[in-house]
Amino acid sequence: MSASHNQGPTVEGQNLDPWGQPVNDPWGTPPPSRRDRHRQTPDTGSRPGTSPAPGAATGSLGSPLEHDRRRLSRVKATGGSVTRTLAALFGGRHPATIAGEQAASVQIPVTTGRRIAVVSTRGGAGKSTAAALLAGVYSALRPDSTCVLDMDPGHGSLALRLGLENAPALDAIVPELTGGAQPGASHLAEMLAQASDGLYATGARAAAPTRSSGAELRQATSTISRYFPITLLDCPTGLDQADTQAALADCHGAVFIVPANLSGMDNALAALATWQTWPAVAAIPLTVLVMQQDRSSALDALDQAGRLSRLGFDAHAIGYDRHLAAGAAISPSLLLPAHREAAIALAGRILSRANEVR
Repeated sequence: MSASHNQGPTVEGQNLDPWGQPVNDPWGTPPPSRRDRHRQTPDTGSRPGTSPAPGAATGSLGSPLEHDRRRLSRVKATGGSVTRTLAALFGGRHPATIAGEQAASVQIPVTTGRRIAVVSTRGGAGKSTAAALLAGVYSALRPDSTCVLDMDPGHGSLALRLGLENAPALDAIVPELTGGAQPGASHLAEMLAQASDGLYATGARAAAPTRSSGAELRQATSTISRYFPITLLDCPTGLDQADTQAALADCHGAVFIVPANLSGMDNALAALATWQTWPAVAAIPLTVLVMQQDRSSALDALDQAGRLSRLGFDAHAIGYDRHLAAGAAISPSLLLPAHREAAIALAGRILSRANEVR
């Protein structure tokens, strides 16, 4: 199910990096002419295939939220001087040079499907945000396909962060992925929802008529990962959850999401100490990501990641980003450049460690 990415039109004479992206920004936005045409499109009212205007009566309970979904998905990150921030982080080297170096670590060959679990012990830590962000990085910078699965038995937010509607629940396709079933690449692609070119996913499990057992989920994720070099598992909150343990049972790497606040850090330190002594997961390469969801938090994500690093953990940080905090579909091009760089570096580190597991 490998997909080649459409790099889009380029400006004559423009330098491209080894992956065909403009060197000024590997997440390049569409050319101005396309944006201009879009802005000049007259508003002729409701048309077939378009969403109704805000407040219009429809048969869908969630339709009043459609305007907010579209509006918030375009919220851009704001911050201080990006140039100064990047210079401090990367010693003044050109941002495109750094992005190219980090992208190389994301594009390392994968011989067998790597399963990476995204876990947390606190709700609202940013687990689904991190899963969607990492999936976006892998699918954008790799020529092959990536899959991300919503393992939360409730109404998980992964599909929302990917901009998906009506994505099938994992439980709905489990029967075709267990008992030795081999659905084939094209059939599996039809069963999953496609978020973008090369990125496939499942949606919230809350609407599924039945719940799959931990053993069934374990078989299903194993089957799916045979077709994808990278499969991300957005796990339920809590390491003691049966579905989380099913995801961790055969994974090649794990990302532990920690919110940058006092209670989140206190809880994480206790959970990480348990992880180190828990035989079932102690051997899994663990990467810790501290995320700052609140601009006014008294704790800084980078400081807390440094604290965890001094304790021996492989810790990374993503500070407050208005685009991520909006809660809608994630577009890497709208992140602060420093946070895009951090996401690329994190994705490369996770994959490199997962690739070492046999």
